Amino acid sequence: MANRQKILVVDDLPDWRATLSGLLADEGYEVHVADSSDSALNLISAHHGFDLALIDMRLDESDEENTEGLDLAAKIKQRWPATKVLIITGYGTSEAIKRAMEPDSQGRRLVENFIPKTETENLVHLVQETLS
Repeated sequence: MANRQKILVVDDLPDWRATLSGLLADEGYEVHVADSSDSALNLISAHHGFDLALIDMRLDESDEENTEGLDLAAKIKQRWPATKVLIITGYGTSEAIKRAMEPDSQGRRLVENFIPKTETENLVHLVQETLS
């Protein structure tokens, strides 16, 4: 399996980084983790992109209005358009997620899909579907 697909997991909470990266590593993916937008961008740059980035929508749990994960998704899509983005959130289907899923004028979406943190049992299937 020399050409394993690379996935970046971005979450500010260590327990979630460990859980999500563990689920994906168990499936044979090459998984890297970041705890902030800056560290995520540094990792992507160092690795010349990833096949997929799994990003927590709120990268600051203390701020309920925080959508830094979507800002990070936009930066990734701008610089590494081939990287697919999934948003994971503990806060249901917010308006921000709905906006991120709408196609732009070229028909591209900011994120491929999103998954609630309450449905991590579906994570591997969603990742496989997104990468296929």
